[in-house]
Amino acid sequence: MGTKPDVLFVVLDSMRRDRVSAYDHHRRTTPELESLATEATRFENAYTPAPWTLPSHCSMFTGLSPSEHGVTNGFTDRSIGLPGSLQTTAETLRELGYRTAGFSNNPWVGQLSGLSRGFDSFVEWDLEVSRDDETTSDRLRDALYSRGHTLLGYASRQPLALLKRPFFTSTLVDRASRWLTQQAARPEPSFAFLNLMEAHSPYYPPSSAFRRLDLDPPNFLESRLLNTNLLAYTMRRTDLSEAQRARTLEFYDACLRYQDRQLGALFDTLREAGTYDDTLIVVCSDHGKTLGDFDRDAGLTHYMRSINTNVPLFVKWPGQEEADRVTAPTELTAIHDVISHPDVDETAALTDDEPALTEDFIPHTGKTSAETTRWRAVSGESHRYLRNTAGEEYVLGGRGPDEHVVSAEEEVTRTLREQFEARVSTLAPPPTDEAETPSSLGRSVEGQLEDLGYL
Repeated sequence: MGTKPDVLFVVLDSMRRDRVSAYDHHRRTTPELESLATEATRFENAYTPAPWTLPSHCSMFTGLSPSEHGVTNGFTDRSIGLPGSLQTTAETLRELGYRTAGFSNNPWVGQLSGLSRGFDSFVEWDLEVSRDDETTSDRLRDALYSRGHTLLGYASRQPLALLKRPFFTSTLVDRASRWLTQQAARPEPSFAFLNLMEAHSPYYPPSSAFRRLDLDPPNFLESRLLNTNLLAYTMRRTDLSEAQRARTLEFYDACLRYQDRQLGALFDTLREAGTYDDTLIVVCSDHGKTLGDFDRDAGLTHYMRSINTNVPLFVKWPGQEEADRVTAPTELTAIHDVISHPDVDETAALTDDEPALTEDFIPHTGKTSAETTRWRAVSGESHRYLRNTAGEEYVLGGRGPDEHVVSAEEEVTRTLREQFEARVSTLAPPPTDEAETPSSLGRSVEGQLEDLGYL
């Protein structure tokens, strides 16, 4: 390895902080993350720039808030990609001489959004974008594998996620592991990015994951019915009963346990290649997941609750061997600068003792553009301040499912309001140019977004 360390950046899509055992959840959902935490820095108050995938990833890959990069909604009748004038993390690292590869289970994260830019190869669910001149039998096999599952889904009239879910994460991790092993023998430093979606509905964890948590494994019918009800809940057609919510959280925990084993396989690949100790490893979630925790019809949008915005974040610096813990508010937008300068320990770059900013533009997605309501929040260690475009404001205390509206002292509210105004005043306008995005999503991508509850 040269002077520049290898970089592994893993986003565990939709992973709630309160269900992660590395953050003291009562079920041991993430033993691999617990192990990582013994030799990495754990951030207690990390906040996502947006409570859903598309703008959150665009912020992590540019270092800009959603209103600054302009990708705030996923309306498919207009451009939804990053402006070409903005340089992504992968583009920066490739200029620095890195070999780059991306592996994504989420259709928002890839060619559709422009996030595949800067990668020598980028593997999506059923699409491979490659800038290499190399062609291998493995690549042909993987392409045929993906295409076969897509065609089978249409032929059997089953949701694509139902067929692909058992192979979803493991296939992508296997491909990433092969790439990491190959790169270990090359002189150039490597940057590998993965988006894994086990914590994102629909939930089809293997029976072994239930048993490891001492939970009853479901039969096929229960899994199908639970996910059908969950999709209806996501689309606001119904609510979850207490029993349904409790069982859904068991499915969710089992998904985390299965995903954690796959994450461990990635770490084992680095250890076997002899690169683990000197690799910069960043693991986080792009947002959380509300599963019946709050009233969705209340004036305060449930998307901006800390259960969706306060996320896990672990950073293992090259050569780090001892655990560290940071309680200061942290913005995930800073990940871009940290990864773009991987040879420097920049823990300070992730925290500046200022409240963390989160933005949300509702509705998130749709097949046609709609008028949006903007919410912004600043989050400190003990309180959060929220305001929307109508001027409604809230002060919240607590965390996760226990978060609640508080009648804060006037001095506390005034301080938070001032911090809010100061943080918002630093935001720059977005670029005026647009990215080139597909004129049509195509059957496959649109089908994926529908299965995931976006359209």
